[in-house]
Amino acid sequence: MQDSSRPVTGYPVHNVNGCGPPPPATSTTAYPYVNPSPYPYYPAPPPQNPRPTFFRRLFVAFAVLLIIFGTILLIFWLVLRPHLPDFSIQSIFLSNFNASNQHVNGTWNAQFQVSNPNKKLSIYYGDIVSSVFHKDDFLTETRIGPFVQGTRVVNSVEASYSVVNSFVEGKVVDAMNGERIRGEIKFNIKVVADVAFRYGGWRGRRRILRVWCDDVALTGSSGKMTGGFKKCSVD
Repeated sequence: MQDSSRPVTGYPVHNVNGCGPPPPATSTTAYPYVNPSPYPYYPAPPPQNPRPTFFRRLFVAFAVLLIIFGTILLIFWLVLRPHLPDFSIQSIFLSNFNASNQHVNGTWNAQFQVSNPNKKLSIYYGDIVSSVFHKDDFLTETRIGPFVQGTRVVNSVEASYSVVNSFVEGKVVDAMNGERIRGEIKFNIKVVADVAFRYGGWRGRRRILRVWCDDVALTGSSGKMTGGFKKCSVD
């Protein structure tokens, strides 16, 4: 006798709890899994113009070379230690001097002593102009020929000045005649030279040398310099 509590094979099985079977799975569209990139994406920068970079590098290279050259020149200059030459007036003589009616005549013959104190540098004197003043009033000027002065050398340089019937203010004439009556006349001698220091084949840049010989006193009668040797200032 068959057991009525067992299900019959081949028939749908009913839930013993009275619930219906689970619904069949519905069909859905499946999408593949995409792993996000750990690095953010940035667009490529636009191409740069190479010309500014080239000129920047060229400028830097030029600046470096300039600094190196300046450093070498400074060391070279400090090693040589250039010194300005020494100027003095050995003698000066005034002849045919006359000052009257706002006009002046006269001739000055001067002899300078120029000394180069440098041990390693010679000095080249180019364009040289020397002038005569009474106080700040210009009277006359002359040119001196160029020359080269060796190391530790002392040169004697001559200069001749002349003024013929040159106009000057009346107060200048009165001042010079007043000094002459008192026994001596004082003049200021100025020298301006274009010079350059030399070391072998190397020559430094040119510079202007200014020499002032102030209050050079000459006797009113003979016109000779009083007091002998006259030291001049140089800059």
